[in-house]
Amino acid sequence: MRRCLFIGAVSFLSGCSTIGITDLFQDYATQLKPVRQAVRQNNISNAKQLLPSTSSSHSNYLLNQLESARLDFLAQQNDASNETFETIYKRVEDKRQAAKLQLSAGLEQSNSLLTNDTVISYQPAAYEMTMLHSYKALSYVFNSQLESALVEVRRANKVQEDALKENQAIVDEQAKKAAQGYPSMDALIGNVKNGFQNAFTFYLSAVLYEANKQFDDAYIDYKKALEINPDNQYLQQDVLRLAKKQGFAQEYERFSQQYGELSVTDKNHGQVIIIAEQGLIAQKHAFNLRLPIYTSRGDARFYSLALPIYADTPFSVTENTVQLEDKSLELKPIVRLEALAAKTLEDQSAGRISRQVLRLIAKEKMRAELARSGGDVGNILANIYNLASEQADTRSWSTLPSQLSIARTRLASGSHTLKIKGHNDLDFTVSKQGLTFIFLTSINNYFDSHVVQL
Repeated sequence: MRRCLFIGAVSFLSGCSTIGITDLFQDYATQLKPVRQAVRQNNISNAKQLLPSTSSSHSNYLLNQLESARLDFLAQQNDASNETFETIYKRVEDKRQAAKLQLSAGLEQSNSLLTNDTVISYQPAAYEMTMLHSYKALSYVFNSQLESALVEVRRANKVQEDALKENQAIVDEQAKKAAQGYPSMDALIGNVKNGFQNAFTFYLSAVLYEANKQFDDAYIDYKKALEINPDNQYLQQDVLRLAKKQGFAQEYERFSQQYGELSVTDKNHGQVIIIAEQGLIAQKHAFNLRLPIYTSRGDARFYSLALPIYADTPFSVTENTVQLEDKSLELKPIVRLEALAAKTLEDQSAGRISRQVLRLIAKEKMRAELARSGGDVGNILANIYNLASEQADTRSWSTLPSQLSIARTRLASGSHTLKIKGHNDLDFTVSKQGLTFIFLTSINNYFDSHVVQL
């Protein structure tokens, strides 16, 4: 009996070789709560210290690096942030192209049948990769490195193109039926059609293309952003403006009929573009789903599956305007990252439930074998192990903002002041026919700003 239990323990440890002891008792979302609280309290250095440390072989390694790079970005340590982001990007690309990925992934999937999904190496979702490249681009913008920023927005847009192609795969019908037991996340998802098309990355690339006088490219990406977010009035005006500027008469006429006339501009004015990231993205929670599993004798036994879900209400702000002298300017959301995250999770639910069903069967077989060879002791230990190892995979990039909003206006050349409720005034200068780029971050008590002349 001891030999059998020893073998079972070895099997357990081998299954958890890519996770740590803490991971056995706390899910990822719980581990990140102190980090998120420190960010809300404007204590980024403490948040960095509270971030769990992982080795390169840990299943959470890439996710940990994303969190670390994001905290460096918030601390204005742009070089460190970009270096980490680049390392993640290269590692993700290497994994995608490595021929032996199938073997390693297969081993992780096998180990997860005796533990849970957290032993599978975390692969950033498409929306997370678009934000990785967007933050790299922003860091380059802050350092006035426009060409490098353009490289990153092209990478971000390629992520979306690749995801769109891969999204054509058909999900197994039985897995779809199993996924029907998942509670609805429609309140958070809203009208989002998929979990990877990010209007913010298209908008950012359009702004940078425009600053680099690549007006046709800017026009294309403004249109892509508008297609995802058709009610955003700033995007409507951007598309109208560039359609007229580039002489696309038929498209200008069509968009004018759809969105109204282009606002009158003054040649002595410059454009002011404001992008604001707001709040902290929702975290996943554990949800227990009861499913019947049929034995070889045809008997139905009900088992509880621990599954992740987004249960939070959509993010909202009480004040979403800024003041430019005597003009009140509304910040309009361009992407709700929490909606992309929830939609991504919903799309993954069928495969996740399928793995959980296979896991239940594997664990039940292990319990029956231990009970047969180890008696009551083996049965008790197997049940304790099964209970302890059944944990929802609540991993996701938890230091991202809830949403990003934009505002755009034209101001006379010269000095101006941006007033933001609850924060110090921001003085900046507008140049004639120039682009003034203002990036704001607001997370409870944390606030930061950047002003760049593009």
